[in-house]
Amino acid sequence: MSGWTSSPVIKTVSRASQRSRQIGDARAMTRASASSSSRGSSKLPVFRLPKLDASEAEHRSFARNLVRTCHEIGFFYLCDHGVELSAEGVLASSKEFFARSLEKKLEISYLNSPSFRGYMNLGCENTAGVTDRREQIEFGVEGIYDRDAAVFYDRLIGPNQFPSESTLREEVNEFQRRMDALSRRVMSYIALGLGLEQDYFESTFGDAPNVQMKICRYPPTGSSVEFGVGEHSDTGYLSLLVQDNEVGGLQVKVNDIWIDAPPIAGSLVVNLGEMIQLCTRGYLLATPHRVRNTDTSRSRYSIPYFWNPRLDYSVKLIDLPDELVWRRPSETERNFRATDSHEGRNQVYECYGANAFKSYARSHPKVMEVHHSDLNLEDLFSS
Repeated sequence: MSGWTSSPVIKTVSRASQRSRQIGDARAMTRASASSSSRGSSKLPVFRLPKLDASEAEHRSFARNLVRTCHEIGFFYLCDHGVELSAEGVLASSKEFFARSLEKKLEISYLNSPSFRGYMNLGCENTAGVTDRREQIEFGVEGIYDRDAAVFYDRLIGPNQFPSESTLREEVNEFQRRMDALSRRVMSYIALGLGLEQDYFESTFGDAPNVQMKICRYPPTGSSVEFGVGEHSDTGYLSLLVQDNEVGGLQVKVNDIWIDAPPIAGSLVVNLGEMIQLCTRGYLLATPHRVRNTDTSRSRYSIPYFWNPRLDYSVKLIDLPDELVWRRPSETERNFRATDSHEGRNQVYECYGANAFKSYARSHPKVMEVHHSDLNLEDLFSS
């Protein structure tokens, strides 16, 4: 892919038919590179990652179609990504951990960590003030915690917690290594599809991207009103989700309609975060989503991975080329600086570290009380 310089040409579409054709067009344009699975079907497009030795035309076509989907929907499946075996290993180790007694799991409680790392039992996290029904371990980049760091969001730097007598540390480290390479490649396609140099976003992440990941278990409920995690959007640039192949529950909000994103064997579900919505002036979407496990007998397991900028990165708005046509109503600045989650009150901050800390602070009040009671959130996030 190196050496590509010219910008893609994107076909113009009449604004009068934009909204009604949004999902159907996205499905049609990916048909040549998409596959379905007997385990599930979805209205979301399904992409196959091109081989590295694919032709230049194939790489460019993939980039154009990918960006169009990111503009219209903000969610898609990705197959042939090369992380399948590593993901299976993490899922297997995750299921072994969650089968342990609560006492054993609490040995790595997140309340031990001022950097929000570790095990969270059912009910420990909330979304928009509503308790989430899932248990999880939160991981990030390994580091040394410094309470006296010059800026408050550097408190997110710290060590991970891993369970004893488990292969999870090795599995997670290998998974993160592979996901780093995959995320950079996907971002290079997004850059190319936006008419930018394919390495445009590299300085955003550099050698210290603030990646996050979780292993999650959503217990069976059978309830149609109880959510594993409520409506929200993600804070960074790119989110890549491993779902087990047994139990669905992920739902995506497209044109104010909730659609299912069931598991498709071997795929990742990919969506965009608030930072990339902001830097593209709303051209790319941080789409709200939620999880609801309505299975009455089986748990749902997943591994969300978040490809985020450096903590100190501040968004610079991109002047996009005229060739990029808006196929939905263009955003006002007020709109693209917020997302539809949290009842439309989710303000997006230009500094990624502030945006990330905002999300942790409102979702984990107990950690804030134990470790960060000296911070005045109203002062930090007044706008």
